[in-house]
Amino acid sequence: MARLDPQLLSTWAVVARIGSINAAADVLNLTQPAVSNQLRRLHEWLGEPIYRRHGRGITPTPLGKQLLRLALQLDAVLLDVEALRTDIGGLVRGSLILAASQTNAEFLLLRAIALFQRRHPGITVRLQSGNSEEARRRVDVADLVFVEDAPLPTRDAGLVVEGLIQTDIHLLLSADHALNRRPEHEAVRLSELASVPIVWRELGSGTRERVEAAFRDLGIEPEVRYEFSGSTAVREAVRCGLGVGFVSALATTPEDLCSRALAPAIVQELSVIYQNPLSRSGESFLEVLREIMHADPLAEARS
Repeated sequence: MARLDPQLLSTWAVVARIGSINAAADVLNLTQPAVSNQLRRLHEWLGEPIYRRHGRGITPTPLGKQLLRLALQLDAVLLDVEALRTDIGGLVRGSLILAASQTNAEFLLLRAIALFQRRHPGITVRLQSGNSEEARRRVDVADLVFVEDAPLPTRDAGLVVEGLIQTDIHLLLSADHALNRRPEHEAVRLSELASVPIVWRELGSGTRERVEAAFRDLGIEPEVRYEFSGSTAVREAVRCGLGVGFVSALATTPEDLCSRALAPAIVQELSVIYQNPLSRSGESFLEVLREIMHADPLAEARS
């Protein structure tokens, strides 16, 4: 026996405390020969006797007493492990790691995180945000990865991709921009943007990828003059008059900027990627997120 079976220590703890193999067998719901066999295996593994017989009972040897102390420590550790399992199952404590593109992180997940934390205050939540490409690279370390237009995983049957909501991409522009001088309901045609300065997100942005694909479908190659990392920088650049940008319809438009629909519409799907099986905390967070999306009429209208 190269390595000690922990069950032998647990059995010895019961026998040593009771002082009787027969009585210990009743407590353990085992036969007396089964308990004696476990004690023999423990004796053989150690190479020294751990008890002496007397009458109908046993007395631990000095080595047996040392072993009892270690066995009781092992039992305490096992009880802690069982308590941990109970805590995790009840979401009393634990952790949840989320990776998300900025569109998801800023406009979809924050309310879900707030509600999840109110329900499960013992769960630590870490949100790592970037663009869609950066979020996808965290699929091996995060419980849940939220991205736009997620490609189906290649060759990895353990990954699950679930579409959450479909939303339009809108044009973001300053209130006094020439393209904003039209009825509020009138969309801006993509062809009108062929010669308009555009403030682009960085490469790897799901929104940028989707807009560039829409331009290519129309045979348009817009000029990449300004490129900024993050949606906050794009909004500030538009505010400064550098050009127009593109944002999710889920985004809240600042009061000094305007958001307009595009024609043809550019639709993107917000998705979640996770490893199967999903952690209990991950399952609970998705339940909260679906609950919020179902209860939000605005989200329903955009889906």
